[in-house]
Amino acid sequence: DKLNDNETNAVVNYISQLLSNRISKSKEPKSGDDLILSLSDAYENRRARQVVEWERVRRQNAQRTV
Repeated sequence: DKLNDNETNAVVNYISQLLSNRISKSKEPKSGDDLILSLSDAYENRRARQVVEWERVRRQNAQRTV
């Protein structure tokens, strides 16, 4: 399955918007406790949240198959 030109442009624009939002958020001044903010954005914590989300989805799918 291949994307046509319009679909490809839409995907590229969407990704560009996501990246620009991500960059602008990282440039915003940090308020509150800088340590807590930096820890919450740490790579390990992002990965841990991702694993928890995967586990939640896996459990939901397991319950559906039973």
